[in-house]
Amino acid sequence: MKTKIKKLSEKKRKWRTILLVPAMMATIVFFSYTTKDICPEVNKCILTGDMQELSKYFRSTVEMSVLGTDGYYSKIQAISVLSEFFKNNPPKNFTVKQGGSNSENTRFSIGTYEASSGSFKIYYVVKKETDSEFIHKLTIEKR
Repeated sequence: MKTKIKKLSEKKRKWRTILLVPAMMATIVFFSYTTKDICPEVNKCILTGDMQELSKYFRSTVEMSVLGTDGYYSKIQAISVLSEFFKNNPPKNFTVKQGGSNSENTRFSIGTYEASSGSFKIYYVVKKETDSEFIHKLTIEKR
């Protein structure tokens, strides 16, 4: 009798393990991918020169360097500076040359921005804050 109870108990543990492990793995995968990678949207905004959409991805303060002018800008100031850049250098093309992660909370992208006025290197860093990603740093240099 004790042997039957012991076997039933072992079977229950085995089934519990079989069901529990995949459920735990699915939970881990789900929570590790809940933050959306904004880099493709940012790249599209740069390609089209869409400041209205791009500004949605700015933090309240953005570290920027645009054609040698460096500083920490409020979101409104950053929009103004980049609007001026896009106005003076309307986009023809934007090609991402390199991108990736520096850590689990930071992504980066480096690309070439083509305008009728010339070619520019654009580099930006996106950081995860709570459940969202924001542009933390943006650099534009003349090539």
